[in-house]
Amino acid sequence: MKKLLALPLVAASIFGLGACSAGGAGEEASGTPELLIWVDSVREPAALQYKEAFAGEVDVTIEVVDVADLQSKITLFNTTGSGWPDVVFAQPNDVAAWADPSNGYAAKIDELLDPAVIEGYNGSNDWCLIDGSYYCLKNDLAQSVLWYDTVLFEELGLTVPTTMEEFAETALKLEGTGYVAGAIGDQNFYASYLWPSQCPMSQVTGPNEVRIDPDAEECSRVVDLVQPLVDAGVLDTRSSFDAGFIADVAQAGKVVMTLGPSWFGEFVIRPESSWAVPAGRIAVAPMPIWEGADEAYSGEWGGGIWVASAKSKFPEAAAEAAAFLATDPGVAETAVTFPGYQPAYEAWSARISADPYYAEDIIPALVQQASLISPSEKPVRFNNYGQIGAVLQTEINAGTPIADALRLFQESLIELAPGSGYTVVQ
Repeated sequence: MKKLLALPLVAASIFGLGACSAGGAGEEASGTPELLIWVDSVREPAALQYKEAFAGEVDVTIEVVDVADLQSKITLFNTTGSGWPDVVFAQPNDVAAWADPSNGYAAKIDELLDPAVIEGYNGSNDWCLIDGSYYCLKNDLAQSVLWYDTVLFEELGLTVPTTMEEFAETALKLEGTGYVAGAIGDQNFYASYLWPSQCPMSQVTGPNEVRIDPDAEECSRVVDLVQPLVDAGVLDTRSSFDAGFIADVAQAGKVVMTLGPSWFGEFVIRPESSWAVPAGRIAVAPMPIWEGADEAYSGEWGGGIWVASAKSKFPEAAAEAAAFLATDPGVAETAVTFPGYQPAYEAWSARISADPYYAEDIIPALVQQASLISPSEKPVRFNNYGQIGAVLQTEINAGTPIADALRLFQESLIELAPGSGYTVVQ
C-alpha cells in the first residue's frame, strides 16, 4: 500500500455491476432483495447506514452477534439447512473454514462484483484470496507499528528505534525507572513480535499443509530479545487491557513506547477509560526491522472481514451489501480503524491527519506498514487465535519463561491442525 496515495479513486460504482456468475450461490431470487446482516456492535452503525441508504430497494434486517460464536452458528445452520445470515462481519481467520468445500458458506465474492472493487484494494485484500478466488472483503487493516510518547522520549533523551535490536536497547535504558516499553500478555505478542519476525506458527504451505516449527530461528530470536526485557521489568507480562496495568502503568504515564496495531491510538492509548494519554504527546514510527530481514514487516491484531453467503437467495445483493460495508467512503470517514480499501482510506485519513490529539501526522507510518503486513501468515481452518488466549497469553500472564510459553503454544497448534485436515511440517 505504499502506492496507495498515488492511486486515483476508483470511479465505478460497485452497485448494478454484478457478474453473471453467482459463485455457487444459485440464481438471484426475484422481487425485492431481503438480507439478514450480522455484525458486531462496532460495525452496527455502518449496517444501519447501509439500511438507510438502500431503503425501499433492499429489505434489511440487522442483528448484533458475537463474532466468537459465528463458526458454531454457521456449522449448525449447515446441519439444519437454514438460518444463514446473508452478510456477516467476521474475524479474519473464519474465512478459511467457510471457503472450504466441506463447509461452503462463503461465496466467491469476486465473481459477484465488478473487478474494480478488488482492484481498489491495491493488494490489501489478499488475505481473502484462497485457491485463486476471493471469499471476503477486508473491512480494515490492523498493521503493527511503533507508538511512542514524544514528551517522554525527549525527557529521557531517547532516540526512536529503527531496528529490533535498537528497540531492545532503548527498552533496557528504562530498567529501574518504572517506565515500560509496553505489555505482551495478550495477542499483541503474537501480532507485533512473532508474526513480524515470521515465526512459523500457522504458515500455510499448501491447501492442506501448514508449517509450525518451534525450533525456527525466526522464533528463537524473538525469545532471545524479549526475555531480557521481561526480566528487566521493562516489558509487562499483563495485557494492555488489564485493569491493573492500566491503573498502575498506563494512566500513570509510564508507557514510553509500545509496538501495537494501527487501532491502538484510537482504542487503547487515547480513551479516558483506557490509557488516557493526554493530547499532543503520541506519535507513530514504522516497525523496527529484524536483523537480516529484507523488510520491516508488520503483523496484524484484527483486520475484520465481510463475507457474503453462498447460501443467500440474493447472492448479488449480498455481495453488493458486503462491498458497501467494506468500501464506502461515507462509512469509513467516521471509522476508528484503518480501512483496507483505498478510496475509503482516503476519506478516513484526512480526518486522522488533521486530528490535534497526535503530536504529529501518524498517517505516513501507518501507510508504510500497510504494504508490509508479512505474508507468512494466512487464514487456517483451525482456531489458532483461540490458542493465543488459551495457551500463549495464559502462560505469559503466569510468568512462564517466554521460550516455554511459545513452545507450549506451538505444540498446541501442532495437535490442533490435523483435526482440520492439515499435515504439519517443520
